[in-house]
Amino acid sequence: MNLALLLMDQTRADMLGCYGHEIVRTPNMDKLAADGMRFDNAYCASSVCTPSRTSLFTGKMPSHHGVMCNSDKEGEKCDVPLEDANLISELPEHQHIYIGKWHIGHKKLPDEYGFVGHNFDGYAYPGSGVYKNLAFDSVPQNGNRYLEWLTEKGFAIPEVTERRFGNNPNLQIQEFYGLLNAPVEASIPYFLVDEAITHIEQCIKDGLAFTLWMNFWGPHTPCVIPEPYFSMYQPEQVTFDESFYQPLEGKPEHYSNIAKMWGVWTLDEDSWKQIVCKYWGYISLIDDAIGHFIDYLQSRDLYNEMFVVLSADHGDAMGAHRMIEKGEFMFDQTYRVPLVIKDPNAAKPNARSDEMVYLHDVSATYAELGSGKVPDSFDGRSLLPLLRNQPFCSREGILAQQNGHFTPFPQRMWRTPTHKLVFNASGRSELYDLAVDPNEMVNCIDDPEYQAIKQQLIEQMYLAMQQYHDPLCTWFYRMKSVI
Repeated sequence: MNLALLLMDQTRADMLGCYGHEIVRTPNMDKLAADGMRFDNAYCASSVCTPSRTSLFTGKMPSHHGVMCNSDKEGEKCDVPLEDANLISELPEHQHIYIGKWHIGHKKLPDEYGFVGHNFDGYAYPGSGVYKNLAFDSVPQNGNRYLEWLTEKGFAIPEVTERRFGNNPNLQIQEFYGLLNAPVEASIPYFLVDEAITHIEQCIKDGLAFTLWMNFWGPHTPCVIPEPYFSMYQPEQVTFDESFYQPLEGKPEHYSNIAKMWGVWTLDEDSWKQIVCKYWGYISLIDDAIGHFIDYLQSRDLYNEMFVVLSADHGDAMGAHRMIEKGEFMFDQTYRVPLVIKDPNAAKPNARSDEMVYLHDVSATYAELGSGKVPDSFDGRSLLPLLRNQPFCSREGILAQQNGHFTPFPQRMWRTPTHKLVFNASGRSELYDLAVDPNEMVNCIDDPEYQAIKQQLIEQMYLAMQQYHDPLCTWFYRMKSVI
């Protein structure tokens, strides 16, 4: 069986058509959901790129693989040992193809783990140093296959216009969006699909089964996209929930500082809506690229028997609580991820699961597909039982771990189907009754009516922190009676 993992970057699950959004057009992701299973309670273990991606690659919680911040802050400790079990280690008979964004290790690159294909380092945005008039400077340091590809295909070097930044004068280095003056076929998502097809064709020629891991750079900002996607959505189509209009009441002050850093805290509503429109446009661009990929698979009679996973490394606030991106806050918009799996041996198509699952359960699923068992080092659980209507050991909650993004601010989240506890190691903690407050507006941490449930959640979180050898466990123990 061939496998494909399509991983988006920084994608809010509730902004996809297959998750119920009524405006954003994602017919190809919707097709995957109709042909597979949609997981409604899938979460990343950390909403920062490198920890989350490393969890997906290693099958481990951040506290077990040791990466709690992005690679630019963690250095060589981000490099996963070559001998450790990982996403592809239990599939030794497959050709392993890696396409797109890496952002896992510090120095080690995909080819060192047995992948063929791309070898981008770190974040390494391929438009940086290529697109004219782009401020965002994250130039690939290990060569830029995208630049080579543009030349090979005869595309002119694109220029970016109509750029938009936040209103912080000290952060005019990363656009929220810009118009890519180029054909759709010259965009980065179409580059990735074209490269994936090239490598799959080689596998077909060589008679090899393959595992494809294709990583999009979007819809993570900068949303640099061509027409018609740049103008596909209009501000009057955008609506915000109550958290946009009454932001961060009862939350740590640090949260509003993050919004001020990005230059969005005082943006007017129309400017916010323009940002959301471009984010939606990027999602639809990626969806169309995925559609091109699905068309190819069908033309080669590969689609029906292929095991396909669609997900994202984490979400994006994108206006919730007047915040953007991700970082030192733990709202569902940044931790809940889309997860759709098409299994040719599934019990039925167009299925849904409400089970609490992790993104890195995908690693355990791949292991079971390959060897019939999950490595002892993995923290995740195989999702094959859910896909194939077999018994699955349900979780009572999800633990998430992050130590900071731009600045240290250790946090832990315990998320159950009905409640959320956020332990802020150096600030006011948070408790939300999600059954009556899904937008996480009212912090009940000091509400006497919630003391019993708070203590229950604290004890559940403490047990999970012990299980995963969380380095914050001692501090949490000392604080747990006075939170």
